[in-house]
Amino acid sequence: MTARKLNFKLITKLAFIAVLLVGIGYVALVAAGLWNHQAEVVSLEAGLFEAKGAAPYQAGLPVEDGFEAVGESATLQLLANKASGHFQVIHKATGNIWRSYPDPQYWQDETVPATWKNNLSSPVMVEYVNAKNYKSSSVTAGLIENQGYLDNFQATENGFKVTFVLPKVQFKIPVEVSLQGDYVETKIIDSEIVEGALSLLNIKLYPLFGAQPSTGQEGYILLPDGSGSLIHFKENRIMQQLTYNESVYGQDLSYYNENTGRQRIAMPVYGIKSGDQAFVAVISQGEAFANVYAAPSGAVGRSNWATTEWQYRKRFFQSVSKSTGEGFYTYSGEKFAAEARATRYYPLAPEKSDYAGMAEVYRNYLIQEQGVKPLAEPKKDIPLYVDIVGADIEKGLFADSYLKATTTSEAIELVNRIYGLGIHNMQVHYSGWQQDGYSTHGGYFPVDKRLGGNDGMRSFIAFAHTLEIPVYLTANYTLNTNGDDRFWWRRDGLRNLAGTVLEEQNNEDQDAAVFVSPKFYEKVVAGDLKDYKSLGADGIYYEDGIGQQVNTDFNSRYKASRADVVAVQSSILEKSKEAIGSLAANNVNFYALGQIDHVHRLSDDYSYDVFISEEIPFAQIVLHGLRTYTLEWSNVRDEFEDEFLRSIEYGAYPAYVLSGDAADDLKKSYSLWYYSLNYKDWIDRIGAEYAKTNEALADVQSEFITEHRTLAPKVKETAYSSGKRIIVNYNESDYNHNGVFVPAKDFAVIRGGTEP
Repeated sequence: MTARKLNFKLITKLAFIAVLLVGIGYVALVAAGLWNHQAEVVSLEAGLFEAKGAAPYQAGLPVEDGFEAVGESATLQLLANKASGHFQVIHKATGNIWRSYPDPQYWQDETVPATWKNNLSSPVMVEYVNAKNYKSSSVTAGLIENQGYLDNFQATENGFKVTFVLPKVQFKIPVEVSLQGDYVETKIIDSEIVEGALSLLNIKLYPLFGAQPSTGQEGYILLPDGSGSLIHFKENRIMQQLTYNESVYGQDLSYYNENTGRQRIAMPVYGIKSGDQAFVAVISQGEAFANVYAAPSGAVGRSNWATTEWQYRKRFFQSVSKSTGEGFYTYSGEKFAAEARATRYYPLAPEKSDYAGMAEVYRNYLIQEQGVKPLAEPKKDIPLYVDIVGADIEKGLFADSYLKATTTSEAIELVNRIYGLGIHNMQVHYSGWQQDGYSTHGGYFPVDKRLGGNDGMRSFIAFAHTLEIPVYLTANYTLNTNGDDRFWWRRDGLRNLAGTVLEEQNNEDQDAAVFVSPKFYEKVVAGDLKDYKSLGADGIYYEDGIGQQVNTDFNSRYKASRADVVAVQSSILEKSKEAIGSLAANNVNFYALGQIDHVHRLSDDYSYDVFISEEIPFAQIVLHGLRTYTLEWSNVRDEFEDEFLRSIEYGAYPAYVLSGDAADDLKKSYSLWYYSLNYKDWIDRIGAEYAKTNEALADVQSEFITEHRTLAPKVKETAYSSGKRIIVNYNESDYNHNGVFVPAKDFAVIRGGTEP
């Protein structure tokens, strides 16, 4: 190598290094500028949260005599403390006080760590996360731990407004508290929430409202768990740190959900009873983005407390490989938007301070605020609900096989036979009438020719009408299995936040059904209404979908929040009822009650959490006299005798799922394999059960349930507004007390007079 070439290479390298150094310097200058810009943004954000002379929030409880009257109604008075943002509600007739903070007389005995003690005394508790880092963990804190303060406290016409500022984590949460007649309402103003670098996951506003310890008093937390359940106050609870936290209207399948196996919350309501003092809370706005959170004593502090947990973001699984299933959990970016988030607290008078009194308040709320009209004058005898199954399918070697259960002509024979028992008040739901039967969804019309086609269905409905029996056709539009209705899963399927189309598979032999975007099935239902009408159907029975499934849709064509889905379903129900005349649905969320005439297969169970001590018919107490309802089909009961007695106790009407007597073998069908359906096997049982139920409930069909209680172990009493009482004895031995006799495994009807 020559010196000339060596010098040239050396010069070239030196030149490259010089350019590189200049480039690094430029990048450093740009980075410095960006850093300065980010620092300026952070500085500006920090300025939004400066106290500017406001006093820092003080640990401990507010001084009891530091409250001033800010609102008054005929029965209640609202007092506020300007220094803490807490409030008291006073029942004027009794002097009973409900506080938005822990009861002072027990506070000195609180044993939780200082941090949680500060959280429990705070008027607001937040959970937040650094959403930009998927590995970060969430943190829960209140005002004290975040160096918080109150901003712009001001009295309103019947309450007050205030903004809770958490400068350390950069949140501003504006709230409003107001007294309206017989309730006080707490509200978060979503549009005025301010977030800094961190992201809100949820907010608990006044979480300790009405909370009480178990010491020296009887009481319970009411949960809207299934039909309803109670967590009785208990000292020295063995199971510690166990809480209840479930989404109103059920889990959202578009996000991560812990598999708790719990019953779905259909009612946005909860309550607490302590001695002769109780309240019931109704989540009245934004409930699609709310959880019910409850902590028995010993779980989080000594108090028993329940609150609304307002959701702003949720976890979801971000898949990076569909083939391997690899991915990671992170949080949604934009927070859930709601016009407002409000909870109403109804303090109860001492004579109404139990779960029946709570149910009465919620029933009145549905009537007065949600437009749910009480039942009109019923027929003399109770209704019997008959679900007739047309057909289903089973897995075949090369193709699915069709399993015929009941043709339309066989349905005429079935109904005529039941009518011959003297059961003249009947409602029929015909399912599995669509192409390929019960497990097939999409393209419901025309009626499958193997069952009789459209003409056969018209003939059956016309026959039923000669007996004054209404016929509803069963459908589930939230799933699609066949691509009919011009449905293409890639375009029209419901997608989660990760963009994955959601599917449901109830049977391992069955191909998965695709969840349909709500705004797509809205169009499908609208197009089908004329076909229901042309067949002469009296109504539609929406099964397992509309009125029940509330999932956020991230399909870009049909994007819909949970609140949007509730609105879509409500619109479908309204238009369906207007077009057809009547609707039924199974175990619906209570937002559907304004349009639903009958609630089918209403839950009568609870979730069996270890801290739950009693199941109650809260949903049934609310509904009786508002809507007809059944429990599970009578011929699929696990414990026939006890579950029949429960239907009497709960005021429910009998229901059976049946087929013709020449049905194909359904043991291998996708959906009906575990049912005994042949109506001839059940005809005697139907007659006997109907007669006993009619004896008990015929004269109280339109009456409200006013009381429900336990008289003795496994002996329950249900009272109606006329004074009639029904006592159910689940024991193997007779119940005999104070002149009231109830045979073992039976019930007795009491029409006033003797107290059991």
